[in-house]
Parts: sequence; structure tokens; C-alpha cells
Amino acid sequence: MKKLVNLGLFLSFFLCYLEWGGGQSIFIAQTAYELVFVQGLSWNTAVHPVILSSIIGLLALLYAVVVNKPNRWVNILGVVLLSAVVFVFFLAGALSGNVRMIGSNLPFLVLAGVFFVWIFRKKRA
Repeated sequence: MKKLVNLGLFLSFFLCYLEWGGGQSIFIAQTAYELVFVQGLSWNTAVHPVILSSIIGLLALLYAVVVNKPNRWVNILGVVLLSAVVFVFFLAGALSGNVRMIGSNLPFLVLAGVFFVWIFRKKRA
């Protein structure tokens, strides 16, 4: 169950949609592709807080999916970092009334909620 939720979080992060002024929009998957393959990930780009937290969070989730018994705190760190990024995008969509941004960020936020409920229930038991 935990690996499935982690994989869902990993994949749903890439489906988050961003839209800003001037009719510009992009999915995070497109952004990642452009940063890595088209533009080339430079040091100046990689140290931006949003990009750095996304990279660390994605690597932590990938670690949790691949390893048989991942470190619990690494997994939690990955989900927290990605949740912070997605929540900012969700908040921007909610404040601007953009239904597409809200709807594309909801799957990640719901899965993150499932993850934390599962972690805290397991801790009590």
C-alpha cells in the first residue's frame, strides 16, 4: 500500500498544472523536461528553492518506491517538500479562481493526505 501511494504521489506531482498571466501555462512534467533536456539544468537554476525542494522530494519518493524498507523520515521529508510546492500552486489557483490549477493539484494533495493519515495511524498502533 505504501509503495503504491508513493508511486501515486511521484506521478501525480508531474500532472500538476500551472497557469499565469499572458495566457502562459505548463505542466510540471513539461517544465522538468525542458529544464533537464532542452535547457540543461544549470547550477543557478537548480538552487532555486522550488526546484531544489522538488528535486529532493522526488528523489526521496523514488527512493521510497525502489527500496524494500525505506527510511521513514526520508519518505516523510519527500512528501512534505513536494506538498509544500504543490500547496503553493494550489493556493495560487484557489486565489485566482483557476479551476484547472485547483483540479490538477488535488490528486497530489489527496494522496499526500492519505499518506499522512496512514503514517499517523500506523504510529499509534
